[in-house]
Amino acid sequence: MKKIVLIALLLANSHSVFSQKMEKMKRVDVDGFYTNPVVSPNGKFALVTGHHFRGTYILNLKTNEITQISDKEGSGYGYSWDHNNEMVYFKQKEANEFFSDSKVYSYSLKTRVTALMPEIDSNMVSSYHGKEKNATSQIVVYTNMTTLKIEAKDLISKRSWVITSEEGQYYNALLSPDGKKVAVHKGADILVYDTYGNGKGQKIGTGLATSWSADSQNLLGFLDTSEDGHNVTNSEIYLFNLKTVKAKKISNTEVLLEMFPSFMGANKILFTDDKTGAIYTANLKM
Repeated sequence: MKKIVLIALLLANSHSVFSQKMEKMKRVDVDGFYTNPVVSPNGKFALVTGHHFRGTYILNLKTNEITQISDKEGSGYGYSWDHNNEMVYFKQKEANEFFSDSKVYSYSLKTRVTALMPEIDSNMVSSYHGKEKNATSQIVVYTNMTTLKIEAKDLISKRSWVITSEEGQYYNALLSPDGKKVAVHKGADILVYDTYGNGKGQKIGTGLATSWSADSQNLLGFLDTSEDGHNVTNSEIYLFNLKTVKAKKISNTEVLLEMFPSFMGANKILFTDDKTGAIYTANLKM
């Protein structure tokens, strides 16, 4: 009997620790199903997509207004914000085209004008953040679809190089805000590499990393589970710290399937529930 009570207390304390990592969770008041949010650098807007990553939308996080900028299939697989928060970049294909035929477009929040960007490859759009005045380099990272290695390219010098020199197939490269690190995925593993390919990757956890902190010291991500290999039965959010090389579970619910967390400043996050497509904000206790 004492052993059962002790186990119960340990479980209760464990739940308390996890629940303290994320607090003041609040649902964003918008109708519809949305996922894969990417918050703007100033934290005022977020790019989101719909069911099956169809369409691209801009969510005003102050007014909860939704603006659709694309209705194409697969356009939600890759998009990004400009450094000045005034422009977004996304990719889309026509109905009779393959995803490899996708083209990159820009959309201005001020003028509401969409423009084709033929100089940007669709595989690079997630790490493209517009041109910076007087910049001497502009690095983007992407998956080489032939070798399945992660590569980088300086759009100013036109020089390119391989980041993941080890054996294996890699995907979903995520460039840090300071441009010095790249989070990549190999199977279920999350690894962090030097942007210039110096040294081997460091494993920091498992799951899918989706957002860097502004200081490039932490990553947000999620880990989902399935009992039958097809349907997701649970998903929780994790915080990965590069200094400690530790992963901390920061959500612990049985009702929501928390996915695609994105930083909103230093201590706030935005994420979605994959069951309902609802969007939530929460305060993060670092």
